[in-house]
Amino acid sequence: MGAGMSAYDDNPYSIHFAQFAGKLEQHLRKNGISCNDADKIIEESSALYFGKIQSSNNKLFRLVKKWDPADIFIESAHKAIEHHIPEAKNTFGSQREIARILG
Repeated sequence: MGAGMSAYDDNPYSIHFAQFAGKLEQHLRKNGISCNDADKIIEESSALYFGKIQSSNNKLFRLVKKWDPADIFIESAHKAIEHHIPEAKNTFGSQREIARILG
């Protein structure tokens, strides 16, 4: 995680993200993605993941508490993979595959 993540260090969503990101990195590497590209995907998924949480914190606080961190991560990771490796969005980068590796 980047230096900007310190605001989220005590947030349970941060703990989940770190666990999910490790599993995603292993999954990407297993599917032939370079360390550099995996890092870019994880960095982008982090921005999407925490952006979604932060933008909803004030107005939808009660709903955020009901959100499953895995669901937020799956959506964020899928979007990042689709952006960086469009051909993977229906294979190892699909939401189903990402959910499977988190399971």
